[in-house]
Amino acid sequence: MKKLILLFTVIGFVATSAISKISNSETMIVAKSDKYKACIDACNKCISCCKEVEKKCAKDPKMAEKEKACKECVAACEKAIAAMKADKNVKAECGACAKACAKCASECDKSDMADCKKCATECRTCEKLCSEM
Repeated sequence: MKKLILLFTVIGFVATSAISKISNSETMIVAKSDKYKACIDACNKCISCCKEVEKKCAKDPKMAEKEKACKECVAACEKAIAAMKADKNVKAECGACAKACAKCASECDKSDMADCKKCATECRTCEKLCSEM
């Protein structure tokens, strides 16, 4: 009888320990995603605005530099998002994203189009959050 009680005690301890480890790893994943949530959201908004401007600029050869800046910004934001989701190489990718966003915001500020102004604003927000990573 004592052996049976001891066996159940050990099984209970092992089960509790395993559940605790699973819970802690889930908490870490949530904490990491919370840490990056605002930046990922800003990157997604930046991507959306850049794609809109990119479409409009594609029709006008005079806007080639703005279109190029938007494409580079989208690519940098996508890499930064992937890095944050993987929690790997975040500082480097977000640093590159911040630079691309600054360049895109500068180009978009040169235009009077409302979409470009919105893009510049979203790029600056993304730049700020990415540079803080």
